[in-house]
Amino acid sequence: MTTPARHLRPVNTAWQDCDPVLAALRAARDRRDQADRDIRILLAYARELTTPRPYRLADLAEATGKSISGVRTGYSPDDVDAARRIVHDISDAHDAAERPRDGGHD
Repeated sequence: MTTPARHLRPVNTAWQDCDPVLAALRAARDRRDQADRDIRILLAYARELTTPRPYRLADLAEATGKSISGVRTGYSPDDVDAARRIVHDISDAHDAAERPRDGGHD
C-alpha cells in the first residue's frame, strides 16, 4: 500500500544538527578534506616549484602512501597556483620582516 502524496510530511532532521556523533563525523570529514587539500598543494610544490629539480616521485609516493602514478596525477593546475601563491605570500612576509621599520633612515 502506498501513501498518497498529500499525506506525506517533511522529515524533521533538526536532531541531526546537535547529535554529537554526527557532529564529530562532520568535523573528522572536514579535517580529512583539509589534509587532502594540503597534500595536493604540497605535491604540486614538490613537483612543479622546487629548484633545481623536483622531488623524486618514489620519495613522494612513499611519504604520501600513494603510488607513483597517484603522485603524478595527485594534483591539478589549481593546486600549483595555490602553492605558488603560498610561496609568494611567505616570500613577501619574509621580505617585509627584513625591512627596517623606520624606512631606512638613520
